[in-house]
Amino acid sequence: MDTTENSSKKSKTITFILDSSLIEEIKKDAEFERINVNSLVSKILSNHILWEKYERKVGLLPMTKPFVKYSIDKMSDEEIIHLAEEIEHDTSTDIFNFMKTDYTVEDFIEILRTWLYVAWMQHDVIKGDKVYTFKIKHDLGEKWSFMSKHL
Repeated sequence: MDTTENSSKKSKTITFILDSSLIEEIKKDAEFERINVNSLVSKILSNHILWEKYERKVGLLPMTKPFVKYSIDKMSDEEIIHLAEEIEHDTSTDIFNFMKTDYTVEDFIEILRTWLYVAWMQHDVIKGDKVYTFKIKHDLGEKWSFMSKHL
């Protein structure tokens, strides 16, 4: 592994030997996303460091949107509030504490944005003077929005 440090930025150059078919897929994905290969690889590695290396350790499971939407739609408002305030709040706190022992508001925002990204939820974060506003397009219905308000 060859590494060189770039002093003007906090970045390093590193060389990997990868299967040629993997490189071709990465090139195709980068072209599709209209970014360069370096940016895509950086994004992939950042995702791993910020999220993927923790998801199995903290008990997260991949589920399809239709499954999640159907399950939440079958719940009463009281069940959704209980799920959000009691179960998910404690679970989320445990996850954040596992990922970082001390975290700032900015760390929390970064972790939440990473989760939204890996969950394929389009979002926008608006930073006000003392408040952050999240706009999230989730396609999971009103009950998901209702649950999100109670987290």
